[in-house]
Amino acid sequence: MMKLFHNTLIILLGLVLTIVMLMLELPIWFIYLSTLILYVLILVVPQMYTVYKSNNLKRIERYLEQNKRKPIFAYPLAIKTGDPEKIIESIQAILNKHNSRYMQEVYKTNLAFYENNVSKIEQLAKQISKEPLRTYYIAYVEVLKGNFEEARKQKENLPTGWMPYAIEAIIAKEQGDIVSFRKEADASIDQARGIQKFSLFYSFEHMERSIE
Repeated sequence: MMKLFHNTLIILLGLVLTIVMLMLELPIWFIYLSTLILYVLILVVPQMYTVYKSNNLKRIERYLEQNKRKPIFAYPLAIKTGDPEKIIESIQAILNKHNSRYMQEVYKTNLAFYENNVSKIEQLAKQISKEPLRTYYIAYVEVLKGNFEEARKQKENLPTGWMPYAIEAIIAKEQGDIVSFRKEADASIDQARGIQKFSLFYSFEHMERSIE
């Protein structure tokens, strides 16, 4: 209801702006361009900020709840529940909806993680066509295989940001080192933004319970 009210106000504002500019006899192309820029700034930019840059978990969750009919936004909410069945169901929905090669590669790999199929994860991770996720998942699977040094070698090829800390957190989890896990998990979450931050926060929260 609030979203509808918000959108209605924006439309009315756009109409008022258009009428004012018409009264000022400004060129039609200028009126069209100005109105388009207004809509982009008010509607698109805040959404893009929430998805990719926000540090506010409540705001991110609100956005996800408002858009959960789209599988890509339902997936982080499934991660929050920690229910493997819901997570797998949400990944399947993404695979059914998105046919791009890269999306298929990444989410088939994610699916293998939640199915606890290490050999399949390794096979699929090596087929991911883009970096840095390819190297991230290869490092992740080395951790699951107990090859911590190899995982750290792969980690050195990752860009600075949340991924290297995430690999160290997962190593700490596998070693049962709760102190190191919390340190590295917090650093990873701190580096992440937007929906990635939300997903990491709840993924690490569920991992920590498995250590304790």
